[in-house]
Amino acid sequence: MSDGGERPNKWIALFSSCYMCVVAGGIMYGWPSLLLMLQAEGQYAELCVDVPAPCAAQESLYHWIWTISSSACLASNLLTGLLLDALGPRFSATVCSLLVLLGCALIGVHDSRTCNVLQVGMVLISAFGPGVQNACVHTSNLFERRSTASSMIIGSFNLSYAVFLILELISRTTGATRHDLVLGYCALVVGACVLAFVVMPAKPFSTRTRTDAERLLAGDSASPKQSSPQAAAATLAVGRARRETLVTVLLSEAPLHHQVMSSPFLNLLVWTTIAMFWMNFYIGTVASRLGHGGSVQIVGAHRREAFIELFNLLSPAGVIALPFIGYIFDRVSFSLGLLVTTVFGALFAALLLVPSEATLVGAWVAYTLFRNCAFASLFSTLTHFLGFQNLGVLVGLTLLVSGCVSMFQPLIIKLIDMDLMGQYTYVNYFMFGSMLCLFYFPAWAFFREQRMKRTDSTDSITIATVSYTHLTLPTPPYV
Repeated sequence: MSDGGERPNKWIALFSSCYMCVVAGGIMYGWPSLLLMLQAEGQYAELCVDVPAPCAAQESLYHWIWTISSSACLASNLLTGLLLDALGPRFSATVCSLLVLLGCALIGVHDSRTCNVLQVGMVLISAFGPGVQNACVHTSNLFERRSTASSMIIGSFNLSYAVFLILELISRTTGATRHDLVLGYCALVVGACVLAFVVMPAKPFSTRTRTDAERLLAGDSASPKQSSPQAAAATLAVGRARRETLVTVLLSEAPLHHQVMSSPFLNLLVWTTIAMFWMNFYIGTVASRLGHGGSVQIVGAHRREAFIELFNLLSPAGVIALPFIGYIFDRVSFSLGLLVTTVFGALFAALLLVPSEATLVGAWVAYTLFRNCAFASLFSTLTHFLGFQNLGVLVGLTLLVSGCVSMFQPLIIKLIDMDLMGQYTYVNYFMFGSMLCLFYFPAWAFFREQRMKRTDSTDSITIATVSYTHLTLPTPPYV
């Protein structure tokens, strides 16, 4: 927010942000419920030649649609982050909400035989839904306890996972079609577009007029006087001596390239990439897990849909942990918040290794807690170490890498179908080992906190700045 610019009522901005995130943020994560509606309608059943639906070709296409959509969700954060940092929360939130509205409309009119636009619609809601959240997270800078406020916004984003679940339940109980329900839901997304334009501020909260020192750090060492025509003419008679100066600045105020190469960002990048890969992989495979050899032996084929609905119902329930995790980040210890989040992830992976209904449901509870806390940890870590000035770009870079790595998911699915006979046991063991590796990040954060307490230091970085000293050239003797 500009120092001298408009400052919206923080509570109106917060609750408007929560509404926008609920109706236009993470609705793509309700994919398993949308998948049930599509399968009930027989979408893409024409792929099942001489075999009853659902068949392998149909499920393979559905998983490919999810893989592209989930990767677009992560990779697009760089684009929406640049949009946010350059043009502000109002423009970013409005444009992203409008594109989510378009995506919902395409999903509503989709028909695999006559109007095959499901993939386009899923990519739109996946790529630009998180852009709504990123713009709304700036609202937390209006509050003293930023992690608590951002946790409310992220929790609202996660509540949107239930949108397609609610629509699927309405469809089953009333007989309403997906076409009517999704197009009717577009009216709520229109409300998010209006709030984005009316309530959100025009400029990012961290934007402010650069001081002379900041101009120097940016490489713009010329003062207004030096850039005048008279000064330009005077430089014909002078030379310039280059001088480098070491300057210590807060890491949150350092230039972008220094923040990207800092140890907090690189550690967060690895932690987030591993976490996002397995979180999205599980959502994309939960239906096939319950339809193949592994979990179907636990729940039974006739209870498959009931368990998928249970998973969809539990997915947004993890928001109950966000006030708790926000309190830990704000008032107890930053490293403890990361540790609690990582424990949820390891517990989720460990419970999947035990074949029973109780442990399966327990794994889903741990999964939703892990997913909700992981997003809160991402934003809390970035704002804690690196501030708000480059938040959009840093979030975008982090999730762009995560999205690129997620494109390897189909290779794992192919391995499972061809070589592992549809079994996920070995994949679950590999996921558990990956989750154990995530404990490195909270351990690193803990020792960093302790070192800073001992030395009474702050998160700062020493960088080299370049300045020029003007030297008058010797005057040639007159003849």
